[in-house]
Amino acid sequence: MPTHPLHSSPLSPPRAQNSLLGILRSPLGLCWLALGVLLAANLPLMLCMPLHADPTIYDIQAHAALDGGVLYRDVVEPNLPGVVWVHMLVRSLFGWSTYALRAFDLVVISGIVLLLVRITKISSSCSNFQLRASVLTLLLFWLYFSTGEAVHCERDLWLMLPALGALWFRMRQSERLLASDQNWNKIFLWSSLEGFLWGAAFWIKPFVAVPALGALITSGLITRRWRANVIDFAGVFLGGAMCGAMGSYWLIHTGAWHDFWDILLNWNPSYFEAGRERWTFSLYLRLNEGLLPWSLIHLVALPVSIVQVSKLLRGQLDQPSQKKLCILAAAYLGWVLQAHTMQRLFEYVHVPGMLLGLCIVTSVWPQRGPNLRVSQVGLMAFLFLALIASPATNPQRLAWWGECVTQGSTPEVKSALQLMPLPNWTELQPVIDYLDERQLEDEELTVSNLFIIHVYSELGLKPSTRFIIPDVHMKIFPDKAHLIEQTILDSRQKYVVSSLMESGVNPEDVGPYSPHQPPQLPNKFPEELLNQFPFNQKLVLRSGQYVVHQVIPSPEN
Repeated sequence: MPTHPLHSSPLSPPRAQNSLLGILRSPLGLCWLALGVLLAANLPLMLCMPLHADPTIYDIQAHAALDGGVLYRDVVEPNLPGVVWVHMLVRSLFGWSTYALRAFDLVVISGIVLLLVRITKISSSCSNFQLRASVLTLLLFWLYFSTGEAVHCERDLWLMLPALGALWFRMRQSERLLASDQNWNKIFLWSSLEGFLWGAAFWIKPFVAVPALGALITSGLITRRWRANVIDFAGVFLGGAMCGAMGSYWLIHTGAWHDFWDILLNWNPSYFEAGRERWTFSLYLRLNEGLLPWSLIHLVALPVSIVQVSKLLRGQLDQPSQKKLCILAAAYLGWVLQAHTMQRLFEYVHVPGMLLGLCIVTSVWPQRGPNLRVSQVGLMAFLFLALIASPATNPQRLAWWGECVTQGSTPEVKSALQLMPLPNWTELQPVIDYLDERQLEDEELTVSNLFIIHVYSELGLKPSTRFIIPDVHMKIFPDKAHLIEQTILDSRQKYVVSSLMESGVNPEDVGPYSPHQPPQLPNKFPEELLNQFPFNQKLVLRSGQYVVHQVIPSPEN
């Protein structure tokens, strides 16, 4: 019977092991070969894909802070500043190109994969983990390459790096807490380092507190040595507080402290309320449908994790690997819980839970018996679905490999590789070229909508106001709409770029339109928008769904 990649196989004869043919015939060799092919085929494509709107927004914020501006005062941001700090570091060291940020993202995901494999190894009772490690590595990278630009360079993946480092420390700390010869200084030191890492992840996105608490509480229930737990948790709190103090010092030192708290206390309540109103169950189903077959991982990982936690509560965990698996399961359950109840709306919030779910499934993969055969059939079906559904193995997408290598990230390449329909890069490029010819200065351009935020970075211009995407800011801060509108009207803006589709025009009503035609709005343009800014200004260019208006100063200005 052929050996499956997740099932330990007997050693091959020495002569076969020393030959290339013998390596390729082994499950381990095939796994590493498949990983090499996956990386070679997808790395150029990933580097040439466009950035999502969010990383571009963080770039604008980082540029403002590095150029002497004040975050939150000069650029409105409803989130914590951790991701902006990362952008400031990356851009200071490696420049402002898309390639630089995407290369950094690949480095981060590689570190995440390394940590996940190590965490899974100590959570598994398998004596020969090498084969499992190779398959897990392949699947983790495959999942990453199956996602689109809305997942890459996002906070939820980046915060996994410090969070998984903290989780690794937590699982190792459980060994020290159970040891007979406890060293209190060593326990406190390691817990402080762990707390600092949790704090770093918290600055990037505070939702990480849920899986962090799950791991910490589970660890305390496993050890049940309350004096040791008090010292341990005190170290975690101290480390987190130190990280919080360092971030707070930066906010105070740069003058952003007051505006930071103004945003959090006076602006964000309506921001969170707007997010809850946008959530619908049908949207949630469409979101998870786009992540198939990877979202099916939860069908196995969720019950396995619940069983592990229930065993802990019944006192049925004996082996050290089972206790570490329980900590991993608690962190996984916490991550899935916060993603599905607190955030929900976007793909990037769900991918970390799927990565952890792969680790859960790998940890409990059977080594022998009838369960192994059932698992093998299930895995083969899963791999078949991934092969036919994944963008990473899509022949039409892979056909652009040559253009990526020879031409780089051109508008045509971006349009072919992007998995989201917005923006249309071939239609947006004439807009960028037109504005580039106007030789605009900083604060003379306003970009109205979210998915054309890239126009700022393509032209190297600062936005006209702190409200860098007025259309979105008016929706998420409805009680500040008048302030936002008046600030835009009082700015030094000369041109405004808008997306007809994002402004409310039905896609079928936009129709094809060439920039070489005299500019005009679609025949079915909503009448209620005609007297609203910027559509009441002079239309000077239209390229497909994108329009440019020249702002005519009012007499009082």
